[in-house]
Amino acid sequence: MAESVANVSLETLRDLLVEETKFLLSVSGDVEKVKADLRSIHALLMKADRERRDSPTLKLYISQLKDLAFKAENLLETYAVEVESKREEGRRSLKDKFKRYICIMCECSSVHEVGNEARHIISALAELTTKLESELGQESSSLSRQGDDERQRMLRQTYGHEVEPHFVGMESDIELLVSKVKDEKRQQRVVKIYGMGGLGKTTLARKVYNHTDLQSYARAWVCITQQFQPKAVFGDILKQLDSNAQIGGMEEQELVRGIHSFSKERKCLVVIDDIWKNDDWDIIKKAFPVNCNIILTTRSQNIANLESEPHMLRFLTEDEGWTLLHKVTDLSPVDTDLKSLEDVGREIVSKCEGLPLSICVIGGILRAKEYDLPEWKKVNANMELYLRHGEGVEEYKIVKHVLELSYDALPYYLKPCFLYLACFPEDHNIDLERLYLLWMAEGFISYQDKGPNETLRDVAQRYLTELVMRCMVQLHKAEYYSPLNKFDKCGLHDLMHDLCSSKAEAEEEKFLKRIDASKYLTDILSPTQTRLVIPPSIGNSISRLAISCDFESKVSGISGLEEVKGLRSFILLQKSYGMIDFKKSTIDFKMSQYLRIFVVEGCEFEGGKLPIKVGELIHLRYLSLHNSKVGELPKSICNMPYLQTLDLRVRNGIRLPNVICKMKRLKHLFLPFHSIEVIGGEKLRLDGLHELETLEWINSKTTCIADIPKLISLQSLHVIVCDEDSMSIVLSNKNSQLRETHLEVKSCDLSSEKDMEVLNEGLMSPSLVFLRMHECNMSGDFPRYKKGMCQNLVILGLFNCKGKVDVEEFGKYPMLQELTLQDFVKMAETITFRSNSFPQLKHLG
Repeated sequence: MAESVANVSLETLRDLLVEETKFLLSVSGDVEKVKADLRSIHALLMKADRERRDSPTLKLYISQLKDLAFKAENLLETYAVEVESKREEGRRSLKDKFKRYICIMCECSSVHEVGNEARHIISALAELTTKLESELGQESSSLSRQGDDERQRMLRQTYGHEVEPHFVGMESDIELLVSKVKDEKRQQRVVKIYGMGGLGKTTLARKVYNHTDLQSYARAWVCITQQFQPKAVFGDILKQLDSNAQIGGMEEQELVRGIHSFSKERKCLVVIDDIWKNDDWDIIKKAFPVNCNIILTTRSQNIANLESEPHMLRFLTEDEGWTLLHKVTDLSPVDTDLKSLEDVGREIVSKCEGLPLSICVIGGILRAKEYDLPEWKKVNANMELYLRHGEGVEEYKIVKHVLELSYDALPYYLKPCFLYLACFPEDHNIDLERLYLLWMAEGFISYQDKGPNETLRDVAQRYLTELVMRCMVQLHKAEYYSPLNKFDKCGLHDLMHDLCSSKAEAEEEKFLKRIDASKYLTDILSPTQTRLVIPPSIGNSISRLAISCDFESKVSGISGLEEVKGLRSFILLQKSYGMIDFKKSTIDFKMSQYLRIFVVEGCEFEGGKLPIKVGELIHLRYLSLHNSKVGELPKSICNMPYLQTLDLRVRNGIRLPNVICKMKRLKHLFLPFHSIEVIGGEKLRLDGLHELETLEWINSKTTCIADIPKLISLQSLHVIVCDEDSMSIVLSNKNSQLRETHLEVKSCDLSSEKDMEVLNEGLMSPSLVFLRMHECNMSGDFPRYKKGMCQNLVILGLFNCKGKVDVEEFGKYPMLQELTLQDFVKMAETITFRSNSFPQLKHLG
């Protein structure tokens, strides 16, 4: 975690400087000094992470660095906002020279103040750098540290001759891999077994390695681990393959040539167990000819992608899990309590979620209980204490240790992204779009990783993909998916979620704190007045607070948040349909003035309005009122200059001031599907939002549809049109950045040739993924299919429309997954489909 703190701080400050250079020229020298010092500290902390330094002193320095980075960031942002507001004031009163002069003087005062504060930060960073260099320069503990590393390496060392006493559920995998080794005609001779830690990759590889059909092969087994030593590995491989080889005194190049020469002359099988880096594979593969059989085991799907056939291990089924537990516990088939023990054992297996390692560890503990049913029930009741937190008995710690290896191997930029998943409760399906936007708002996504035609969301998607490839996060396929978005949710295995939470909430990190609201409910006021009471200890020294709620009924309010200060992120997630009263005094916005993320879902706001003081949160990046009851948004909403995401998908309608167009940095705007009301009666203006990438859902009755072509960065558009001109604007939009268009057309008269031509051309757009038409008059035929039409259309619905359709034509749409036709005037009585029609269809209405 050490290096990720420094890097995120550095990235955030640099990105801020890029945006605010025009405001910070007067203090640029001091700011550059801050940036340079942070870069030096970043290098030192990277060194500490590589050497696995974990001293209390180092943790203290990291905490101090975090505080300094926050101070620097807040200082620069506040200064930039103050200067810009004063310049805006000056521009509005150009005729009044004296007033402009006063503004300039105030500006100089702000420059002076930020300069003084910057110099204070520079001084503190210099002192911290000296301390870090001193701490990392100490070598007194190097020998003991090397000894610890060596012990850890030996504990993780595996050998091909070891016997697996308990084996379940991989019989078909063994036969498949053995057949691949024996098939001499197969072009790719490298098989990669990958999956989450504890799934049994080494066990499977060992079963193949020792298979009777492969005993005539020259075989070698090496375990790489994270401390790869090429010469030692090559020497070990050559000695195992050729017992006559004299490797003493041989250089690395000679060892490589020896392996290569031997492998060309004999049938060989080499197992490379526990490989972590693609660079390590690039070094190892040079020793083997193309016809040598190699089996890799790894937690990363990315390893050896071009040279290997992937074989992903699955989790055990409940029946397989019970069979494994039965074997490990050595249950007697004549035990009188076998049925009762099986019932409890199956519960235990389900809590292990099919992970063989955890089942084996718990099974070893149960075996010592000697089939005592009350003891089995006790273990079942305390699974979290035993298995997940590594407490009680020493054997339990192995599960946590195995999973921690995956976290330790993460590159610096992925660690905060992974830890942030602890915001969400166990077994929660995390919406991918929401996750990407939260990561961006936190500053975890680096501008440096952005390609010339990419957005930060694309980079965030890459980061998540890497966590998935490392088998730490599981993706869930969307029910209806487009070529651009095949997955819409992700989640964590329960044991991985526990690792994530324990790391994120650790005392030395204090990365975030998540609480289950159900544990803090009280009805002390009256049985009908249930409140959520946050203990004072929760809010001490944390920067991120996430509260997960699952209320079916109403909660009268929240107490305790008004005492929390210094929050940068506040997330309140409501899973069910209950409501929480959110009063103006619930949070002291002045004490949390540096909030970057404010998520309040499933809340009913006092007076039906969002507190006007929200507009004072000038550092806010992400504001979500999703599924809340908010009748009106204050005009002060436009006072948040850094806001990137505004989620207004509230339960009922909402009245909006016509100021959103002033929020120049807004990138993602979500409006309720049902219509909004714009205060003042005008249509909602969007012109000026040149950075807007997501717009969902707007309605031509309440929004200026003519502004859409002006949104030059728009990538995802959800729109409802109720007139022909608006439909024409949307379907004729030539924005090359647009990736997805979701279009609802209501009550439009498309009987003219011109309007039908617009519809025809619109269906050729590769961005059109969703089209529903209600009560539209087409008089003639719905456009017939031609090559390239509706190439990415996923959902099509035609409701109560006048016209004629040829359903057979819809069968030619390559991505169509849902088709609904209702009360159409003309449709053929007999419809005949070719065998290749509707290749993706899931739902026909």
